[in-house]
Amino acid sequence: MILTLTNLRTQYDPDLSFVRLQWHSAQPGMAGFQQSLNLVACLVEQGTVHDALIDLHGLPNIGLEDQFWLATNWLPRVSVPAVQRAALVLPPSNSYNQLVVESLIRTGRHFMHYDIQFFTTSIDALDWLFHEKPCTQEHLDTEWKEPKQVSAGL
Repeated sequence: MILTLTNLRTQYDPDLSFVRLQWHSAQPGMAGFQQSLNLVACLVEQGTVHDALIDLHGLPNIGLEDQFWLATNWLPRVSVPAVQRAALVLPPSNSYNQLVVESLIRTGRHFMHYDIQFFTTSIDALDWLFHEKPCTQEHLDTEWKEPKQVSAGL
């Protein structure tokens, strides 16, 4: 199912224990960034997410205040035992956010126990997460491209 969590377009499949996130804001800038990610944290804290795909395409540069918040508040909340893998899709055109993400991973490595891999496309990320289930990859990609979107406030 495709959800809108403030400024995040989110795909959640409880049967696959999977969530996909991508910044999708009608407004420029980072308004709603923390609120959006807090909604995701509420979902992850329920222990129903094993695999995550986080696509940074469209995300503006992450400022210092948001970096600090991510490192001290959000990452510890979403680093629950249920999470096993995180696929990060980083646009090659935004090396700033790539450096931010790498720094956050180094900062949080003591509580981030899951596998993390970097990709340039969501297709490659889905392949890493569901390589043993090609039909699942196709289903998720089709649903993402042709969504019946639902607004949700967890």
